Amino acid sequence: MEEIQTTITKFSLLDNVPIGLCLLRSDFIVLFWNQCLENWTSIPRSEILGTNICDRYTQLNQSKYQFRFQQVFRSGFPAVFSPQLHQSLIPSFLPNGQERIQQITVNAIPDDDGDGFYALIALQDITELTSRLKKYQQELTARQKIQKELERSNAELEQFAYLASHDLQEPLRMVISFTQLLAQRYRGKLDDDADRIIDFAVDGAKRMESLIRDLLTYSRVTIKAKPFESVSCEEILKLSINNLQITIAETNTAIEIHPLPTVLGDRSQLIQVFQNLLTNAIKYRSARPPKIEVGAEIAKNCWIFYVKDNGIGIDSRHFDRIFAIFQRLHTRAEYPGTGIGLAICQKIVNRHGGKIWVESELGQGTIFYFTIPVNQK
Repeated sequence: MEEIQTTITKFSLLDNVPIGLCLLRSDFIVLFWNQCLENWTSIPRSEILGTNICDRYTQLNQSKYQFRFQQVFRSGFPAVFSPQLHQSLIPSFLPNGQERIQQITVNAIPDDDGDGFYALIALQDITELTSRLKKYQQELTARQKIQKELERSNAELEQFAYLASHDLQEPLRMVISFTQLLAQRYRGKLDDDADRIIDFAVDGAKRMESLIRDLLTYSRVTIKAKPFESVSCEEILKLSINNLQITIAETNTAIEIHPLPTVLGDRSQLIQVFQNLLTNAIKYRSARPPKIEVGAEIAKNCWIFYVKDNGIGIDSRHFDRIFAIFQRLHTRAEYPGTGIGLAICQKIVNRHGGKIWVESELGQGTIFYFTIPVNQK
């Protein structure tokens, strides 16, 4: 009893910790049983101190437990008993009768003689944590299932958009040809209403052709994607500028190029990104001659590219809208186009593991930023 009293005094600071603690002598006699274990097991310490714990919890007599405890008593090796692989050493129950899920560790503490070790059993209640983890895993599994279904659905939609836009081109060309032929043959021979109707038909067919052509381009970002390779951004920017040289000359556009890096990417798609952003900067110019700056800066693990212009600018309310497919901020009479260029840029940048965004003020010009990771796998 003196040994038990000495132990209680020595471990009194641990009496009210929210972890179940039990100290065993090498003969499995209980020397300490803290308040937490009293509450969990409803066994008063006065009833269990000085008794052999194996008499109460007979599973401890199994050889697998005896072997681990002897390693603690004799050699001072700690032991860990996971709830997934081992039965609880000291079963305890929640108020609703559910058995607690416990993470159990057994640490060695030198005994008073210095010849061996006591075994300090620490039981941590991880019932709530395990429940949260299980719920999280279930939610994660459900999200992954939904994600796979969305990916499959998106792939089917992209395939449909590609096939539909591709197959619609030929009959639409026939419609355009015959409406133009109708306009040439009968313009001025019918009344004014007939001429206007024919003009509407020709204009509508041409706009439909532009929409279908751009939709085909949009769907090709993934359907006809090429493997990534080492791409010099300075080289592809020069190719983009060369493709736009007539427009640049006609609008007296000045382009300032800052040093650009070499990245891993789809060469033709990155050309399209630069070309679309340059086209936008020229199209939405102000009364001043267009001035465009293109450059890149490294930040953390990605390159941040920018295309800056001195054009008409964009209202901040429309920053997200401009990247949506077929979304336009102006009428076709003001600025021609289908409103798909920035959507294509966003899709390409996303495919390269980056993001694209805009900073602008009305009348003060616009800066488009997009990122590409430095080390892509």
